[in-house]
Order: sequence, then structure tokens, then C-alpha cells
Amino acid sequence: MNKVLITTTLMLILTSKLFSFNFSSPPKQLSAYYIAPSQDINLLLCKLQDNGFSILANTKILDKHTVITITNQELQDTNSYMATLQVNVNPKEIRVQNPSYLAAAYLGENYRYGQFKHTVNSLENALSKLDNSFQKADLSTLAQYRFMYGLPKREDTISIQKGSNLISKVSSVQAEKYIAYTLTLPNGSVLVGHKLRKKTNKFLEIIGEEENCQILPYEAIIQNDEVTMMSPKYYLALSLPKLSLHQFMQIASVPDTIYRNIKKAYR
Repeated sequence: MNKVLITTTLMLILTSKLFSFNFSSPPKQLSAYYIAPSQDINLLLCKLQDNGFSILANTKILDKHTVITITNQELQDTNSYMATLQVNVNPKEIRVQNPSYLAAAYLGENYRYGQFKHTVNSLENALSKLDNSFQKADLSTLAQYRFMYGLPKREDTISIQKGSNLISKVSSVQAEKYIAYTLTLPNGSVLVGHKLRKKTNKFLEIIGEEENCQILPYEAIIQNDEVTMMSPKYYLALSLPKLSLHQFMQIASVPDTIYRNIKKAYR
């Protein structure tokens, strides 16, 4: 009986190590997202929920690319854009935003490496294996990240609309074609995921990044009777940190297009 108990204990220890990232020391670089083997989407939804995530939406971004928007309490408690994570599911693989990467960028000096290990480990339990991506950035640069000198940083947000009826607008039947989900955060602000036009989503194909649909839907925040969004010139570059200047110029008109797509929801 003792041998059985010892064997069981060892198996539990090994399993916990298998499904647990090492957060003992910060790496020089962080991956913008993780890559995992593809799964049946219905099975994946069950696994995500079993590991403490709530499902907010399934959004078709491009052909064969469906993005599942997930959240949990640890993410929501940040009262920030990282209250959600986007999971891109396609026949080839799964890509999911790295909460540590987003936290380093969005929370700045308030972030400590390893702070979101519970969420990362829950993702690994649901996805079976997480590999780092090619798209990486230096951890030390993320808090003040921008594509190049003179371009927007995190705090350079764009005002979309002001008014006391903004939440009712995005909750209306008419807004369903524009809105993927809404999430009320602990501080009372509302995070809104916007469906961009199919034509707009094709900017990912133009720059050869169609496999990275997990950077959408595009989010905005409603707070104090105003809806604002991160500048696309910041968010797109942050999400794809290996974006070249040539690629950036190829989609020069996209930031304004995204703004106009989102503004339609608040008319």
C-alpha cells in the first residue's frame, strides 16, 4: 500500500511539473503568443471551461481561423485590456496571446514576471503544450513599447465617442453585427470586442500574417462616458513585434480603417 501511495505521489509531482511553466527568473525576451497543437474546437471549449476560463465569443476572422475570446478572474482583476485573451483555432494549430507579454506591456511598472502563472498554467492544461513563437520582444522594452520613435505608446489612446448611452448602444440588437462581446470589469469599465469588416481583416493577409488572427477582435474600453481604444499603430506593432517597416507601410491606411469600423458601433 505504501508503494502505491509513493508511486501516486511521484506521478502527481511529475504531472504538476509537466504542466507548469518555470517562472523562477525573468527571460530576456517574451513571446507575444504561444503555439499549441490543433484540437477540435468543441473539445477545446470544454477544456478551457474546465480550467477556469469563461468563453465570451467565437469570432470568424478569416477563412479557417476562428478566434475564441476567453477570460478569468485573474485577468479581469487587472481592469485593463488584458482582461481577455484571444485563442486562434485553425486546422494547423492553435495560437493564444501570452498573458505575461500583455501584462508587461499594459501594466508597466506594476507588473512582476510570474504574476500570471496561474493563467499560463491553466492554458497549458487546456492546450496540452505551449511553444514560444517567433514573434518576441525584450521584456525590458515592453512597458514603453512603440514601433519607432515618434509613433504611439500604450498611453496614446484614441477617443471614439463620448456620451451617457454608450453601453446601451453596444448592447442593442442593431449593434450585433459590430460587437463580438462586452465584459464589465471590477472597476465598472466595460471592455468591448469589435468585429471588423471582412475586408478590413484582410490586412493580415497583405502582410503575410494571416496565421496571427489572435490579435483580433479589436478592443475598446468604455469608461466615464467615453469610449477609447489603443492606437492601432501601437497595438498592431506590439502584437507582431517582428513586423518590418515594409510590412508596416503596406498597411499604412489600416489604422484609420479600424477606427472607422469601430466608430460605426456608436452611431
